[in-house]
Amino acid sequence: MSDEFKDFFLKPTHVTHRKYEALRTLCVEKARAKEVAKKFGYSIFSINAMKRDFISILKSRQLDSSNFFITKSSGRTPDAGKSLLKEKIIQLRKQNYSILDIKSVLHTEGHIVSHDYIYRVLEGEGFARLAKRTQIERKVQASKIVKAPRSCSIDWMSDSGQIFHAERGVGVLPFLPLLARLGVDQWIEAAGYPETSELSRVQNVLSFIALKLAGHNRYSQDDLWAMDRGFGLFGALNVLPKDGTLSSYSYRTNRHMNRRFLTEMFRKLKKLKLLTGQINMDFTAIPHWGDSSVLENNWSGKYGRRLKSVLSLLCQDPDTGIFCYSDAEVKHRNQPESILEFVDFWKENGKKPSCLIFDSKLTTYENLEKLDIDNIKFITLRRRGKKLLSELQHIQEDEWQNIKVEGPSRKHKRLKVHESEILLDKTSRYFRQIIVSGNGHEKEAFIITNDRDRTAAQIIRQYGKRWNVEKGISEQIEFFHLNSLSSSIVVKVDFDLTMTVAAHNFYRIMAQELIGFENETSGSLNSKFFNNGGQFQIEKDLIIIEMKKKRHIQILMEAISRYKNVKIPWLEDRKLKFRLWTTS
Repeated sequence: MSDEFKDFFLKPTHVTHRKYEALRTLCVEKARAKEVAKKFGYSIFSINAMKRDFISILKSRQLDSSNFFITKSSGRTPDAGKSLLKEKIIQLRKQNYSILDIKSVLHTEGHIVSHDYIYRVLEGEGFARLAKRTQIERKVQASKIVKAPRSCSIDWMSDSGQIFHAERGVGVLPFLPLLARLGVDQWIEAAGYPETSELSRVQNVLSFIALKLAGHNRYSQDDLWAMDRGFGLFGALNVLPKDGTLSSYSYRTNRHMNRRFLTEMFRKLKKLKLLTGQINMDFTAIPHWGDSSVLENNWSGKYGRRLKSVLSLLCQDPDTGIFCYSDAEVKHRNQPESILEFVDFWKENGKKPSCLIFDSKLTTYENLEKLDIDNIKFITLRRRGKKLLSELQHIQEDEWQNIKVEGPSRKHKRLKVHESEILLDKTSRYFRQIIVSGNGHEKEAFIITNDRDRTAAQIIRQYGKRWNVEKGISEQIEFFHLNSLSSSIVVKVDFDLTMTVAAHNFYRIMAQELIGFENETSGSLNSKFFNNGGQFQIEKDLIIIEMKKKRHIQILMEAISRYKNVKIPWLEDRKLKFRLWTTS
């Protein structure tokens, strides 16, 4: 034979062949490693490593001809996840699921695949096309319900590196840096809310807050979030708890827990100077539509009649729109004392409020005297009776004073006022009365106050801001569905109202970060920024969140980019990295 054939064995060119000849020379001819390395162009370290691996294969008894004589295919190794996905597709087709049905099921489980991919898998496995089905057969197939996973803590190890798709839950994730900066997890711990055997109190309460921020009004409609991993991530869960768990949890809360939560929130908001001390106060009736309701009848301004409802007190800063206090356990017998309970709440956490603004039905004249004795200023209205209106006839024309009230939205800037000092029924102290005419109403308004430092125009303007609390209540009714009670149990309603107040405040604080949208309502902000989907990927110290494109998304991205270094305590101190998804 020619030397050409001899060189094929002595000077191999293929990597596997060269490795085989080197090991053969080393083992059969007993050549030294240094000589073999020089002969076949290896380093001494490579020869020793090849020898070590070869001995390991021999000991494991896995040596066969494929180790040398079958060329390994190039490219990436088969993905284990793809194999499981393929098995899932085959399993569903065996249950007579169509390609569209298979895609829908996989989508609910977080797998984003195309129709073409499913078709190629089925074709490769030899599945024939499904026979044409009748409409009834299609409905029967569609009625098969995919069981939602049980809510549990995120398995950070197994979920690391995976990408999870979320239809709507990704939209509320930009609130996480805000909640972390406010220390909301510490509020929840301090409140002492209940824990369950599987979920912590932080995870439970954050589940409610996530649903409030997303605008979900009924816990029974859990199909909207039962399989959404985005909502689950908000509370460090795989998915949020179902309606039964949420409902039973709220029954385990009490007023003391809610009050402690409000206290922690109050202290933080005051520290951030989001509470000025000027407080608008108002009652709202939260109706219950159940047939067997045992609740008291209360007047509802929205419906213009008395309804079986829960009477709730809400207190709001007129300048920031922040709600600092709520109480859904107000009864007719203690309704006038609610204002004093709020004053005690404020005193427990610092100085007295600088001024309380409320309407004539909130409390009694006796309690106005108590506020005056306590040096707490107030502005309220006096109820207009026939006797009070008849006294106007005794006021001479020259006793009225013309004033100008500045205000961006006030139509009637020029008003007529009459000031006097009066002694109210069942009181022993004099109060300042300002009668206002020309304010756009048929009858004059009678303002009562113990504030003698401000001018009449300033007092009127301050009371005019009381519409902010009514606007806030209206907003909560519309977006947070405050009039959609599912229970007549007051304890449950008080917890729901506390979560609503918290969610409202988070929207108000977030609005200050969104340039040009500071005065937008929660519903409008949700529609423009936070009602969104996308996907996220968990890494060791980071969670990458990709959000779908929206018209105003760049404003949100700029706002949350300022807090990219904020660690989320309940996500094991991971940071969040937000970016735009390629899908809109």
